[in-house]
Amino acid sequence: MVLWREALKPSVSIVMPVYRGARYIDKSIDIVSRFMNRMGRPYEILVVDDGSDDNTREVAEMMARELDCVKVLGYERNRGKGYAFIYGALRSKGDVVVLLDADLDIPPQQVAILLKAIDRGADIAITNKWHRLSKTRASLLRKFMSRAFNLLVRFLLGLSFRDTQTGAKAFRREALLRIIKNLYVKRYAFDVEVLYVAKKLGYMVVEVPSIASIRLKRPPTIGMVWRMMLELLSIF
Repeated sequence: MVLWREALKPSVSIVMPVYRGARYIDKSIDIVSRFMNRMGRPYEILVVDDGSDDNTREVAEMMARELDCVKVLGYERNRGKGYAFIYGALRSKGDVVVLLDADLDIPPQQVAILLKAIDRGADIAITNKWHRLSKTRASLLRKFMSRAFNLLVRFLLGLSFRDTQTGAKAFRREALLRIIKNLYVKRYAFDVEVLYVAKKLGYMVVEVPSIASIRLKRPPTIGMVWRMMLELLSIF
């Protein structure tokens, strides 16, 4: 049975990049689809397998056979979250495109807050995990690394956003497509470059608090931090 939401052109596209997510991707898809059904907007979920070497894609495709709103995309070689998001965004149909990390570190309820900001005129809405109204639980090391990276971003690129790396962002389609044409980084510093280009192009970007409790996982490895720094310098 095809629901009316699935028969219409989607107004919202949820793009979920995933890498080695076989153990959780089915649950994530189910949670997101249930929430979007309650919202009542025509939508689609695009799961982009970023070259996983487990059975992530097979598990996601099993869910797609049960849910007409789900599409599974992917490719053989791991290319990074930024590449995966762009890959999905360019194949989406929604007037608003949402980036949502597949492990749901930030729960799907946040999508409603992001869409409200877009409805009020923002071109881009990003979740700020460190907003005074956000409920974020994280280790001191995770907080320190986040603040240090944020200060570096401010110093090098002049961005005033407190949380560039958040895994929940929403974009007006026309703004995102224009930004994509100007991107260079596809991996660790992708989120920073998106906001840097958006600022250069004059788009309105707003930060919103997280409405649900967020429990952040372990901090990135030293190797990841190093590669992120190198990519950040390439933007600069």
